[in-house]
Amino acid sequence: MSERVYQQLKWSLIAGEFAPDAGLSIRKVAETFGTSAMPVREALKRLASERALVSKANRSFRVPKLNPKRVSELFFLRAHLEGLATELAVPNLSETKIRRLEKLAAQTDRDITAADKHGYLTNNYSFHFTIYNRAGNDELVSIIEGLWVQSGPYLADVVNVLETSEEWRNLHIWVAEAVRAGDPQRARELIERDIGWGTKVYRQLARGSP
Repeated sequence: MSERVYQQLKWSLIAGEFAPDAGLSIRKVAETFGTSAMPVREALKRLASERALVSKANRSFRVPKLNPKRVSELFFLRAHLEGLATELAVPNLSETKIRRLEKLAAQTDRDITAADKHGYLTNNYSFHFTIYNRAGNDELVSIIEGLWVQSGPYLADVVNVLETSEEWRNLHIWVAEAVRAGDPQRARELIERDIGWGTKVYRQLARGSP
């Protein structure tokens, strides 16, 4: 039961359902997931140990406050590790997976046009992990997912900034084209550029912080 709650909470963080500094009540989470307090408490403690949440002395849990420097570092790590996973994955992607990537690339662009943030974040995750899950390295994928859990609330915040960039909107399409062409280096470069937007935005915020 606690594993199921843990996975549900992980997804909520990845999908940006909890904003930075949001509090997570054990009682409310248990009510939402239709379970008791114990598996919720265990899942929250596990996420706190993974730095996705912070725990307080009164046993409450919160999403970490926005720290632009730390967030820029998360996106920096993501860019390089996800670039590596992409390079490893390209030779292993089947025609079926490539067609799925192409459909997801088009869908994420439509999500932005429709201002459907939830749809974008869901399809964005599917796009990226369709690639990474074919890297042939489970440890690498696990580390990447852990970084997604930590950065999810901040990615949700930054999507509105990034949608003004035409280049950023095209990156998924270009990645799919590079995969279709069997060009792992090009695909890696584009994935790093895609994630690098988060690094750039939060680094700029960090420089402007007091």
